[in-house]
Amino acid sequence: MREEQREEESISSYVASIEKSTTEDEIVETATKATSSSNIYSGFAELLSALEKKNSSKNEKSTRLLELFSFGTFEEYREKDTSLPKELNAKQIQKLKQLSVVSLSMETKVLSYEILMKKLALNSVRELEDFLIEKVIWPGIVKGQMNQKLSVFEVHSAIGRDPNRRENRVEEMLATMREWKQTCDDALRDIENQIVETKTEMEMEKLRKMELTRKQEEAEKRGSAYASGGGGGAGHGNGGGEEMDVAMKEESGSAGGTKRKK
Repeated sequence: MREEQREEESISSYVASIEKSTTEDEIVETATKATSSSNIYSGFAELLSALEKKNSSKNEKSTRLLELFSFGTFEEYREKDTSLPKELNAKQIQKLKQLSVVSLSMETKVLSYEILMKKLALNSVRELEDFLIEKVIWPGIVKGQMNQKLSVFEVHSAIGRDPNRRENRVEEMLATMREWKQTCDDALRDIENQIVETKTEMEMEKLRKMELTRKQEEAEKRGSAYASGGGGGAGHGNGGGEEMDVAMKEESGSAGGTKRKK
């Protein structure tokens, strides 16, 4: 929680700096500091929004720099993007490599060493594993484990990155969220219907038991009264028991769908 607060405060301070900037050099300096900071790995979209409000064509290079760290990769940078204000420094390159692993983990949860070395421009397995341990797993940027036997990095989870606005990723994310919400609503309705059905069945079973108990009590009362009035003979006593048996059989027949008559 403390790290999230520090990151939020840092982003806010850089946003305020861009808003107060009056020259292109000041904006470039702020963008460079933000992308070099070891506390910020997301939220560059906020800086882009602040920059867009200035509505100046002179800020195109700073905009490209922030876009690169919002949703770009180290491979894109290696293509010698001339739209950047200047070459990236060592801290920026390390962060961009870290963010590139995040982007790759969003595409697949099993990353081969071969692909990672190519995308990150690393020359050996030892160099790659050191980078993953020290710069990716340890700081919590991507949680996972290395499988040296299969030469893959198995991803468990990763931090988020800003959506690529140039590829309409925001609309895709909104569509996915709407679809997910609809699925949740449907599942909730199914659960509610099942609860209603279960309650109805329980109430019906309760009524059946109450009716059975009532008939048993009535049969027992009639049997007792008959036995007392007839002198308690054996035939009379059996007659009361027979009446109770009839009530039991009637209830059993009702529950099974067939009613027997005597």
